[in-house]
Amino acid sequence: MKRIKHVFTSLPGWNSLMAVRIAWIFLFLIAFLALFGPLISNEKPYYCQLDGKHYFPLFTRVSESGLSAAHPNHSPVTWRNTSFESIWRAPVPFSHQTIDLKAEPYLSPLHGHSGEKRFRHWLGTDVLGRDVLAGMIRGCRVSLLIGLGSMLIALLIGIPVGSAAAYWGDKSWRITTKQFLLVGATSVLVFLIWFTPFSASVKILITVMLITGLYFLIRKRSPDSRLRISIPLDQLTLGVISIIDGFPGIFLILILVAIIPSKGWMVVMLTIALLRWPSMARYMRAEVYKMRETNYIKAAQVSNISARRILRKHIIPYAFRPVMITFIFGVSSAILTESSLSFLGIGLPTEEINWGRLLAQSRNNFDAWWLVVFPGCAIFFTLLSLYTIGNAWQKEQLHIRAKVDA
Repeated sequence: MKRIKHVFTSLPGWNSLMAVRIAWIFLFLIAFLALFGPLISNEKPYYCQLDGKHYFPLFTRVSESGLSAAHPNHSPVTWRNTSFESIWRAPVPFSHQTIDLKAEPYLSPLHGHSGEKRFRHWLGTDVLGRDVLAGMIRGCRVSLLIGLGSMLIALLIGIPVGSAAAYWGDKSWRITTKQFLLVGATSVLVFLIWFTPFSASVKILITVMLITGLYFLIRKRSPDSRLRISIPLDQLTLGVISIIDGFPGIFLILILVAIIPSKGWMVVMLTIALLRWPSMARYMRAEVYKMRETNYIKAAQVSNISARRILRKHIIPYAFRPVMITFIFGVSSAILTESSLSFLGIGLPTEEINWGRLLAQSRNNFDAWWLVVFPGCAIFFTLLSLYTIGNAWQKEQLHIRAKVDA
């Protein structure tokens, strides 16, 4: 119990306001639904018994057609209509793709449902007769996965780029002509790969392999210091950040999603990360630039410690904490962007259900208020919780910095 209490009290802002505790509890609930969603909402039962045989359909590949072939006396076997000798169902006996043929499309949660109470649609149904509660649970996974995934990618790009730009500046980073040509050739190859008809996972794998190979090739310093080129790293970084920030975010996402032929979660995450990494790099650059001028970093430089070791051991771990505030705000922005794309019907595959897709279905039936209220409240309270935690963490960091300066 003490360890659990210590984990909660160590959360940013937990001891400051009750609103922050409620925000953390709400996010833990969303994370729980996202992680265990298939166990909470699924048409397959945990366990069933038929003709004395025991099955675990939710955890195995047992299907209705397989049971129908194994038990012809009960054919056709359905999870809902077959009289099993014993059955344990999920709390929500529908998955996000289950179309309930016994329910009407746009069935209100206040409507009098006929049939078993066990199969009641507590939040109503959508345009196809799918359970809205199951879609809401699925939306937790989609929103958190895309929000956290895109910002983690942005973090992995922004931290090294911002740190390198601030530490080496415009004149400190020098490479040979051979290394410069290797960087240029790799950049062109990576650009061309993303316009090939390969899947997103293959493109990412090839890109990572090329960048890793480039890193090991250019890390070896040539003993000949002649013909070295000075790279204005800071100016290039600020120029790229200014170009990306100059485009309206939603229009740039629409262009990228239209250009890239493949669709799916990875494409949406990479597209959002492309827009969010400049903010990470900007904040990281400011923190590293400020720490670079401190006495202990200058002492480390005089002691002939390598620049990579200084960045890895003495700068990034301490500059990373304030950047996490930007990460939290970025997650909320990414979730809102993903919901906006889903509302417009682009980005994710058409069969995918999330909060934005449920909200978009209300445009075809203005009387379906439940398709506005429930997804809209989920998006609103998730963003509100993230902003509340981010503000509390920001106040804590300012308080700590004021103590250090004093």
